[in-house]
Amino acid sequence: MRPEIKILMVVLSFALPFTGKAQNSTLDWKALGENSNRMEGKLTGLSYRIPPLANSTHFMQDKWVEGSILLEDGDLFEKVRIRYLTFHDELVVYNPNLKQLFIVDKEKVNSFTFNYTHGQQTFVKLYFDAFVDAGYRYFDLKYKGNRWMMAFHYIYEEKTSVYRDQHGKLKDTQLKPKKTYFMYNPQEEQFRRIQTKRRWFVRLFPENKREVRRMFRRNNLRRFDEPQMVRAFELLDEAGFFN
Repeated sequence: MRPEIKILMVVLSFALPFTGKAQNSTLDWKALGENSNRMEGKLTGLSYRIPPLANSTHFMQDKWVEGSILLEDGDLFEKVRIRYLTFHDELVVYNPNLKQLFIVDKEKVNSFTFNYTHGQQTFVKLYFDAFVDAGYRYFDLKYKGNRWMMAFHYIYEEKTSVYRDQHGKLKDTQLKPKKTYFMYNPQEEQFRRIQTKRRWFVRLFPENKREVRRMFRRNNLRRFDEPQMVRAFELLDEAGFFN
């Protein structure tokens, strides 16, 4: 049975203090398709310089990772050196020809994928209709079916006791990576924030609570950390609860 799902929106406000100038990149890993309105083999974006200390605190990855970028018009760039700039929710690419960095125009991106030795991590661009600062965001896609499970990554400034950083400056805050999970209905383009608790999943189906609990017990789903939540989505989808 399909539950009534209400949209739960959270306020996601971002400041974008980086500066740069628009430029056409000369990334020519492959020729673009015939429908492209750009010069052949090029991506566009803003030139970017990593501020001091940002390299270790503003990015998801510690170093450049080989990946791919799929654009809205279907053009695909592969074997690109990329990093996700969590602090600004942007995709940064290293241009080996110009030996510089640039932030890819978000409006042209459909998705991008990091290729790690242990697997892949894919981000998709979706419009998030927040009460304040609505707009397109990159979401870390964890499961894709009749309902999607996604994570939004951000940087949280945590209050701490006074300390000296590596440059000898006094500080009382630290930047910490955080993430918020969402369930997404692709047909209705609706988001719902996920609570990382077993009872939250059970309450999605008020008329089938007993059946859902039994299914979770059979599959030993108790902690509901990220891997177990992904498994819960798989089981619920296979059982037809998201139809």
